Formats: sequence, C-alpha cells, structure tokens
Amino acid sequence: MNTHTKESARLYPLDVLRGVAALSVVFWHWQHFFYAGDKPAVFDIARQPFYDSFSLLYRYGALAVELFFVISGFVFFYLFFNAIAERRIKASRFFMDRFSRLYPLHILSFAAVAILQYVYIQEHSAYFIYQFNDLYHALLNTLLIPAWGFERGWSFNGPVWSVSVEMFLYGLFFLVCLTGRARSLLSLGLIAVAGFLYADYHKLSAGVFSFFSGGVAYLLMEKLRHRLGGKPTCAVALLIAVAAWMGIWLGPGLNIHVLMGIAFPAMVMFIASLSYISPNFLKPLGAIGDLSYSSYLLHFPLQIVFALSFDRLGYTRDIFYSPWMLLLFMAVLIPLSLASHRWFEVPVQSALRTRFKTRSGKGSSAIG
Repeated sequence: MNTHTKESARLYPLDVLRGVAALSVVFWHWQHFFYAGDKPAVFDIARQPFYDSFSLLYRYGALAVELFFVISGFVFFYLFFNAIAERRIKASRFFMDRFSRLYPLHILSFAAVAILQYVYIQEHSAYFIYQFNDLYHALLNTLLIPAWGFERGWSFNGPVWSVSVEMFLYGLFFLVCLTGRARSLLSLGLIAVAGFLYADYHKLSAGVFSFFSGGVAYLLMEKLRHRLGGKPTCAVALLIAVAAWMGIWLGPGLNIHVLMGIAFPAMVMFIASLSYISPNFLKPLGAIGDLSYSSYLLHFPLQIVFALSFDRLGYTRDIFYSPWMLLLFMAVLIPLSLASHRWFEVPVQSALRTRFKTRSGKGSSAIG
C-alpha cells in the first residue's frame, strides 16, 4: 500500500477490538464501587452484575491495557514506520496530531475528576480510589506525565496512566524510526530491555514491550503478505494466534511476557489480516472504535458521580451488585462517550490541527 492509501484507510477489525478492550477495562474497574479509599472493602467478585457471562472481564480486564498498547504499536508501524524513516512526516506535524487527539479530552476529564474528588472528600474519609490528588500530581497530570516514574502514587483520573505512557511511546517510536535501517533491530532490542525491566518499571516497560511487540507483528505480517499473499497470511496468522493462546490456556500460570509478546500480537495480526480479505469487514461496527478513548477516560469520573449519587440517596454500595446498575451505567457511559467523540473530540482536534497548519504555513511564508 502507498502512504496515501494507508493514511486514508481504517483497519475496522482493530477499531472494534479497541472498543471492546476499552469496555473490558470498565468491567475490571467495577470493583471500585466496593473500595474504601484505595483498598477493597467487603467484596464478593462473583456477585458482580452478570458475572457468569463476564467473569473473564471482571478477572482479567486490566490486561486490556496491554492489548491497547499492542494495537497502538501495530497501527503506528502500519501508518508511520516507513514514512518517518523516509522523512515524509515532520516531527511537528506528527506530535501535533498526537497532542490534538489525546490532550483535550484528557485535560477535560482531569478537571472533572479534580472537582468530583473535592466533593467526594467532603463526604468521605478518603478520596475515591486514587489518593494522590495534590498540586504536585496535578502538575504531572497537566503535563501528561503521571506514569513516567515521577509520581508518588495513583492520582486523579487514574486510567490516564496508559495515555501518559502512550505519549512516551510516541516520542520513542519517532526516534527509533529516524534510525533508518536499524529501526527494526532496535525495536527488537527495546522489547528485550523492557522485558528485563518489567518487574521494576511496570508502567513504562509494559508499554514499550507491548507497543513494539505489536509493531513487530505488523512487520511480520507484511513479510508474509509479500511472500504468500493475503489469504495465506490470514491463515498463518490464525495458526500462530491459536498456538499462542493454547500455550496460555494450558500453561501452569499466566506468563505476562508470552501474553504481551506473542498471544496479543498474534491475535492483533490475525484480526488485522482479515482486512486483506475484506477491506470493509466490520465497517458497520466502526463506531465501537470511536467510543474507545472517551469511554476509557470518562468511565472513572462517571463512577464518582454514581458513587456520590447513590450514597446521598441512602443506598449501600451493595446496590452496585445489581444488574440494573450495570445496565444504567452503560446506558449513560456509551451515549456520553459517543457524544464526546462527535461533539467534543473531533471538533477540537480539527480546530487545533487547522490552527497549527495555518500558523505553520505563515511561518514558512515568512521564512521563504
């Protein structure tokens, strides 16, 4: 594919997968309603709403964040790996596009959580879940670096830690691409280093390991496609994915490195390869991907709203074991997320990018 085709093409199956992963985190965080401060109180995981149907998400939904990183790496290698190396994309444009995509909703949700946590602490002995809501951590969140190792603990809109790591990854990815021919080998080296450091530097290491594993999966898929063609590549990707997940299933315990480095990338490679067979596969469900970022950032402030509201109504937190509460929560979160995407994220992103292009153009004219 040429660059124009890639930039204009969406991998719809990955959009859907990203949306499902975002909602998986919501299920994982349902336990927040049963915490006292940042620790679980009396809590029965099996009583959570529709547990029999969603037990996998309630138990392992946190791993969807690593899946996010893998998808992100796969897509960024798909779009930019060669374009950056060939200097067809300027750093200023690349980072403005990333900033305009991530920062506006981040700063809005950060402000919302700051206000809600202030209200919450007036009525409770501790903040809701994340306790380090001081000026220092407010600064880290404003700079979008609350997960770079400067933090003393979890703060404000806690899920934004992965967005913070994403920003780190974008900078690292851009530098790797500038190394030219060495970029593929350097990507493998970063995976090895991140795997070694994972236990001591979990947040950044998980991001680096997963992101570049996703990127390597894309490079492997492209090599297979050039040698075998689209359909055989899809079949090979499926075999790799099945073998990886069988290894996970039959293993003595969950090996996080196998999950991040083989199982998730193989699954993403297979799902993406479906686009070789049918470019519009799952296109009607593309909106699921549109709500992924907003649902991920908005579900925590919405949890505070629900906790405050039902506390004031006199209910105990046992009310959140009710299936109706999950249905009500999703009935608010999903429309709110879609509205955020359509009427806030996209317009603000477009306005920032237009302003940047205008100012960049003026600068070029003046120099010229």
